[in-house]
Amino acid sequence: MAIIRRMPTRGAAWGAALAAAALILIAVLGAGGSRAETEPVCADNSLPIETKGSDAAQRQALFDQAKACVNADKPQRAVALLSQIIKSDPTDATAYVNRGSALAHAGEISLALSDFGVAISLEPDLVEAWYNRGTTFTHMRRFESAIADFTEAIRLSPDFALAYCNRGLANVQLGRYDDALADYSVAIGRDAKLTFCYFNRGNLYLTLGDYRKAIDDLSQALAERPDNPVALSRRAQAYEALGQKSHALDDFRAALDAEPNLQSAKEGFARIMTEQQRSHRQN
Repeated sequence: MAIIRRMPTRGAAWGAALAAAALILIAVLGAGGSRAETEPVCADNSLPIETKGSDAAQRQALFDQAKACVNADKPQRAVALLSQIIKSDPTDATAYVNRGSALAHAGEISLALSDFGVAISLEPDLVEAWYNRGTTFTHMRRFESAIADFTEAIRLSPDFALAYCNRGLANVQLGRYDDALADYSVAIGRDAKLTFCYFNRGNLYLTLGDYRKAIDDLSQALAERPDNPVALSRRAQAYEALGQKSHALDDFRAALDAEPNLQSAKEGFARIMTEQQRSHRQN
């Protein structure tokens, strides 16, 4: 099984730490099957989709189109396609995981949790089921439950960087900052490309008053997305706390260029400008 896509929930942004917790879809190839030569599209034709070939080929076609529908932000269509697989084989744990992911994307949280639970009962070692349920619990602010599921996902797959990062998010919400820093650091060690994990660790360092480390992590996050207004504003706050007002002003200004209504950047920019004007008048 391979992770084919991180699927953030609607409105995911660095500005809201919980929204960075990403769901995943998993791809399963039918026995002896392979992916379609052409990229599948999310069609609105009536069910069932007519395909030629074996049951495995039919199943693969449904999975491929369901993935295309999630990519096209049509999760309900994906749910309908995956339901066909489940109808033909009620023991298909992977279909339940993917349908749960699509349901969560559509905001059908209770149904998503039910699908993840069925997947776990059918295949207790299916790491993605534990991870996706933990991520859903995180968005529901059921942090203890989320941590328990992420911990099981990590037990099953010790190199699962996303599970560490999302467990870190849950630990932050419970005030377990040392545990969160440990989780973020392991996640980044496992996958240095987890940009939002750098952001979350930098944001936590800012909260803890470790401003130099906050700047380092936020700069790592900004290397991939240099115009992210929240990361710019957070780094500006760290620069300001260190007395580096020129750097802070530059970051606040860049944040406002990207998002003129970002309150933290507006307040920070005004605060430094007021201080500078006061200093000029005194001199």
